[in-house]
Amino acid sequence: MQYCKKCRISIRGNKRCCPLCQGELTGEPTEDAFPELGQKKISRTSALKIISFCFAAVEIAFAALYFLLDLRMLWIPLTMAGFLILWLDVVIGVYYRNNVVRNITVQFYLAMGVCLLADRFTGFHGWSVQWVLPCCFAGLVITTMAVGKGLSYALEEYILYLAVDMILANCQLIFLLTKSNRFVWPAVLSLVFVWILAAAALIFRFRVLKRAASKNFHL
Repeated sequence: MQYCKKCRISIRGNKRCCPLCQGELTGEPTEDAFPELGQKKISRTSALKIISFCFAAVEIAFAALYFLLDLRMLWIPLTMAGFLILWLDVVIGVYYRNNVVRNITVQFYLAMGVCLLADRFTGFHGWSVQWVLPCCFAGLVITTMAVGKGLSYALEEYILYLAVDMILANCQLIFLLTKSNRFVWPAVLSLVFVWILAAAALIFRFRVLKRAASKNFHL
């Protein structure tokens, strides 16, 4: 341990001079009293700010280009919409990077929402409700169960996500009853699949569902 004769104190670590009087030290240096901290990784908030700034810069550049071309290039606003969707996708991925099931769930619902809006603003040809919604709801339930099993999650950790997906899948009934969906096979098969799983969950896993609801909603 190092020693300052003037201050008559022992100093732990490896110092060039006394931290009090700046005088000469004697003795052998030792390990520092406090461990060196590693370089701090970029935080989630900082990452989101950097990503948002990059996408904002791209959107501003495209908007300026669209204006300079006298609003003639229709591909530019479509590209800007695509970048906006990509930004949302990346932000969701960063924000929920530690919760795989929630990340996947939000990504699926984002995709469904984008497809519904795209179908609506292009004349509503019905492809979003005929194919996208049935496939996405069934695929989301299957993916959630596969991820839960693959990552060895307890059923209690993701059963509420399955319950919400099964409840929201019934929104397809709106399009069926209002005749907005003219090709009903995919939607009906999707609903039958979801209802069978919902019945199985209520009959065989009701206690797990109840515990998960109590834990998350303090019931």
